[in-house]
Amino acid sequence: MEIRNLITRSAISAMGSARKTIRKTTRDASRRSQTSPPRSSRLTSLKIHHAQNLLHLDLTLASDVIPTGLWTEHEGDLHRLGSLEISESRDAGSESDLVCSISVNLDTVIEHLADWTSIPPAEANDANDTEGIVLRLYLEFDGLDAEPLPGSRLETTHNGMPVALVRLGRAKHTQTSNFTYRQVKDHFYYPLINRNGHLAIEVDRLHRPYAQVRNDSLTIENGKLNIQGRISARGTAYVRAKLVVRGRTSGFRATAEVDLKLNEELSSKRFGLNHYVFASELDFNELGDEISNDNADLYLDLDPVLADQPKRARIGKTRYLVRVGTTGSTVSSGDRTVSLVPYYTFKAKYPSLHLEVFRTADYEYMQTLVSNRHFWKPPRASERRPVWLIGELPYKAQDNGLQFFKFMRDEHPEIDAYYVIEPNSPERSNLNGYDHVIDFRSHDHVQVALAADKIIGTHHPDFLYPTREPRFQKALHAESVFLQHGVTAAKWMVPNYGKFISGFDVDLITVSSEREKEFFVKDFGYPPEQVAVTGFARFDALLADDVDVRPGQLMIMPTWRPWLQDPDYFAESEYFQHWNSLLTSDRLQSLMEKYQLEPIFCLHPNMQQYSSHFRDAGIRVVVQGETDVQLLLKQSSMLITDYSSVAFDFAFLHKPVAYYQFDTRRFAQPHADPEKEFPGPVVADEDQLLDAIETAYAAGGVMDQKYLARADHFLAHRDTDSRERIYQAIQNAVRPRPTATDLVQSEPAQAAYRLARRNRYYLPVMKRLYKLMRWAPLDSGTVVFETGQGKQYADSPRAIHEELVRRGDTRRKVWIYHKRLPVTDKYTTVVKRHSPAFFWYLATAKYWINNHNFPNYIHRRQQGLYIQTWHGTPLKRMFLDQDNFYGRDPGYIDRVKEASAQWNALISPSPYATEAMKSSYAYTGPVYELGYPRNDELRGPNTQKIRDDLRHRLSIPRDQTVVLYAPTFRDDQPTTKGRFAFDWPFDPEEFVQRFGDDVTLLLRTHFLVNTKLDIPEALKANIIDVSGLPDINELFLASDMLVTDYSSSFFDYSVLERPIIFFAYDLENYRDNLRGFYLNYETDLPGPVTTTSDELFAEIDKATSATDADRERLRLFARLYAPNDDGQAAARVIDRLLAD
Repeated sequence: MEIRNLITRSAISAMGSARKTIRKTTRDASRRSQTSPPRSSRLTSLKIHHAQNLLHLDLTLASDVIPTGLWTEHEGDLHRLGSLEISESRDAGSESDLVCSISVNLDTVIEHLADWTSIPPAEANDANDTEGIVLRLYLEFDGLDAEPLPGSRLETTHNGMPVALVRLGRAKHTQTSNFTYRQVKDHFYYPLINRNGHLAIEVDRLHRPYAQVRNDSLTIENGKLNIQGRISARGTAYVRAKLVVRGRTSGFRATAEVDLKLNEELSSKRFGLNHYVFASELDFNELGDEISNDNADLYLDLDPVLADQPKRARIGKTRYLVRVGTTGSTVSSGDRTVSLVPYYTFKAKYPSLHLEVFRTADYEYMQTLVSNRHFWKPPRASERRPVWLIGELPYKAQDNGLQFFKFMRDEHPEIDAYYVIEPNSPERSNLNGYDHVIDFRSHDHVQVALAADKIIGTHHPDFLYPTREPRFQKALHAESVFLQHGVTAAKWMVPNYGKFISGFDVDLITVSSEREKEFFVKDFGYPPEQVAVTGFARFDALLADDVDVRPGQLMIMPTWRPWLQDPDYFAESEYFQHWNSLLTSDRLQSLMEKYQLEPIFCLHPNMQQYSSHFRDAGIRVVVQGETDVQLLLKQSSMLITDYSSVAFDFAFLHKPVAYYQFDTRRFAQPHADPEKEFPGPVVADEDQLLDAIETAYAAGGVMDQKYLARADHFLAHRDTDSRERIYQAIQNAVRPRPTATDLVQSEPAQAAYRLARRNRYYLPVMKRLYKLMRWAPLDSGTVVFETGQGKQYADSPRAIHEELVRRGDTRRKVWIYHKRLPVTDKYTTVVKRHSPAFFWYLATAKYWINNHNFPNYIHRRQQGLYIQTWHGTPLKRMFLDQDNFYGRDPGYIDRVKEASAQWNALISPSPYATEAMKSSYAYTGPVYELGYPRNDELRGPNTQKIRDDLRHRLSIPRDQTVVLYAPTFRDDQPTTKGRFAFDWPFDPEEFVQRFGDDVTLLLRTHFLVNTKLDIPEALKANIIDVSGLPDINELFLASDMLVTDYSSSFFDYSVLERPIIFFAYDLENYRDNLRGFYLNYETDLPGPVTTTSDELFAEIDKATSATDADRERLRLFARLYAPNDDGQAAARVIDRLLAD
């Protein structure tokens, strides 16, 4: 083995030296001969006119690269449409540009589609906008002219001569006109600029209108709402629009005409993608009698040219400066005054309206008190006693607010505690027998709110204010206490309740456990002294053990969806389709009969307007507020929910819970780990949910011990003293003083920072500051981690970090990452790339750990240690061993040399990898052949659990065959600087047709690929894009075989001794023109090499029954190229390089 290693090292070293000599000579000669800039196929202008059957194109481009024809392509089939006519005219002031033109009879093209490509029957596509076909258009260039052109292209021949085809579009200036539907026999078609700026012909595909609406100005003055904004419409053209203001629960609806104009200049610069500006005015003065208390959202109904139905688009994101300038107003009618208060949603910052209805006398009284604070008098009973205002939502009285108010009136009469609720609320009866209950928006409410020393609620404090008008809120002096309305764990709630979220200012938060407190401290940003572990006020009644459980009562209680505000679209929503399917399923009916179940479907208050949609399901439907939900929970024997915190309440009663999460992609990662911390199974499929229900009732309704322990972890006090602890916490609370962090994290400061980040001077200034920061003392107690240029929490740096955390290492661990981390280590900090903290920690930390490179201007301190783990054993030649650098700018080589020169500790898995890395980066520093820490997980004790958990999350059955397809990027397919495109090298539909439901394909693209994958809806059950999952080891373990091309992933995968198939559909080009290899691709790889989809599919069939000989081949390969990947590599790296 040692002799073999020596031979490998010598061969790589000699090869590298020879290649460097040849390349240096070639590069020097090239630089001496290069006197002109590189050629480009970028069009100067493109004019597209559709006139009945004709598509006419006029294009202008640099005359040193001359297009000769126009082609169309569909699924690899090519058809030449004609030759371009070269005009002698020139654009004014641009003598080097020439004009070409062509007219294409599209009717003829569509009529003869079947002559050159395969098309589905037209009748199969009548009602499906994802079917049909797309004809992509390409410009033809002479093969020699095209040789230096960058970008993705196709190659073919015309009249026996090689030609290159480059996608048509993305001109510096593009004009389009008259794009319309046209029918030809059994087919219809229309031209379209796709979202990437390329021209295509859509055939038998219903156009799906697109609109993203931004708000640039919103004011309400004298009862008139004025709004202006922009619309990004991509390839959709609109002819008119209407403003729609719609109440969420009351049915209120108002409309106004919109002045809609195409922004021709911007549309031209954005490749012909349509951009509009709009303005509208809505007069509320005539609508006062129609308005009731509600929240209203703003929409545009847009009429598209290529669709029959209007496109409804929510008026969307709003910049900070626009939000600051938003104003409200009032309208009056008789004894009614309506306050119109604009606000912006917590997460998306969409504009909405608070519609607040007052008796005119109450409103005027409130304005008088605010304007003349010295005139008003507090209620008589509170002249010498503290005033506490308590409540929930304005119509609610059944949660923590109610229980705490009753406790205060019963046990602490020395405090003037008031409860505020709407006078006509059905839950007001829950307060019978208690005084100090005041009507919402009454004289008393105004007085008590202004007099209050504490405002104590279960939601945002402003739900307990008589108005959201900023002027009133500034007049308040009360401290705010957040009782919560559920355990914070199952949903990411920072945008709602974070410390630095505008509009949510609280002084004390009550939580149920130390684990929940960790979330509020680490994720939300609150100091520990602002978070009290008291338990919830309702727990005293919940845990009282005073209600008998009904063995067959099954509670189904989903939470709400903030994007489902429009009743017109609810019936089409995924939410309704899934829940209604469950409630009406035959299998649920069978379980009801088998176990005598009585399901109760309970809607969230924000979804109560949709309760009628479920009335025909044949089970009892209730809405929170119509009944005592806590009583139902105590009576029920099992709970089904999705993301609701009510699951924890139920689990605290030690009864089974199941989570039905079919739309997790639309939610941020929760605070708690669903697979490790939720007190019940998490499923995404209806059958899996029904399995969970049957499992629970087959076990007699007894909660699994694993989930019982998880529930208890979130309940610090299993007693009935939570309300007393809350009272003591409120009494002892001290309003926190503003800190420097508060100032820095405030919304104005963050808005200023975002503005600065977009400024072209930001990075140059930070580079200079970085040089000054490097004079600060070196901090040996800080370790900086990064993977994937700050876009991943994965790979060997993650494995090293997790081993440090496991050991209880107390050094500050700084992750450069653009999201939050799923870790609880209090010594771990997350910073974003290029933020001020990014520069500070890199300037002062002694230890750096990366699997790629930091920017070239980041230089290691002389006493610092930069541990380069790299991101895979190299197969393809890298950097200095490459002949070509497609898609790279002229400064790329120098930047990478400067960045890699900072390494001074290289981690390697094998002698082969050591020599390849030293050759490719001219690295002469110390190398530590300790194995790849990232592969420890592949040799760890939890491989089966990781496999099962990921399959569960992806809704893949345990016995399903899973193929992981993990291709690398192509240097000759750049999209933007340092990023590359991906296109399917085989037909995904053909894959599904071949393997059916027996095989699931997981697609994992390289992190440098930024193409948004287009997987047809009909195939998503069989093909899953997992490129967004950070940890590829999870994918390795969940899969049964790997398909790759030239990616280094197969070296790691060989450790598992599972089949590996190589799909090298462009082997000749990649080997001879792009990269080349360190190994012999045909003979040295541990699996079959295929070049066509038929060969690939045949090898997948074979791999499902791998032999012992196949496994032995993989075993020998792993011994040679991964000899140190034994599960202990991270520990060795720490012991060798990071020991204290």
